[in-house]
Amino acid sequence: MKVRDGRVLKKNNWRLDPGDYRTLAQSEIRLDRRRPPEGSRHLITIAELRRFLTLLPDWDEVAVGLDAIVLDSATDCAGWCGPGVVAVCAWSHDLWDWWPAAMVDEHRHILDLLAVERVPIETSREHREFMEELRALRVKLAPGARIGDFELRWTEDQARAYQLLHILPHELGHHYDRITSRKGRRAGRGEPYAEAYANRVLEEIWPAYLRAFRV
Repeated sequence: MKVRDGRVLKKNNWRLDPGDYRTLAQSEIRLDRRRPPEGSRHLITIAELRRFLTLLPDWDEVAVGLDAIVLDSATDCAGWCGPGVVAVCAWSHDLWDWWPAAMVDEHRHILDLLAVERVPIETSREHREFMEELRALRVKLAPGARIGDFELRWTEDQARAYQLLHILPHELGHHYDRITSRKGRRAGRGEPYAEAYANRVLEEIWPAYLRAFRV
């Protein structure tokens, strides 16, 4: 299991320089894949991304002003949104992850829907071994220190579904928030709006997703 500097990853990270996508004359939205770093991988292919986009409700409206969707090499966030660009980031090669209880509660609906196995962090051998490695390196840890409260034992299909059904719609929600703002420059309604949009997408396309993808 890969732990990214022992930090809880933010769902999105606002990037001011997403690339040169906006400088290109395009007849359609560019779908781009950046090589993931060592220890990480992309769970979504360009073909799968293209297939998923056909399931999205109100796509013609949401896609206004969108120049590119990127499968990004970043590993410090789950996804990000910038002017005209949204991204889904690379996933740890080992799939399993450690989440705090608050994040599990916030995403309980989709975790239950995907039947993602969650176990208390105290029962995780990988977590115990990782903490032992930190102590062997003389990293100062508080008594009882731990990273997260639950180990999420994703399968590849489950993790892919989470990225497609939640992370990507969440970032598209930020994009739609931006383009429907008064000046079209700022996603002023923030995380609650993006999260609500992602949840609405999930409810509307879940049956269609099951027909198009494995879970």
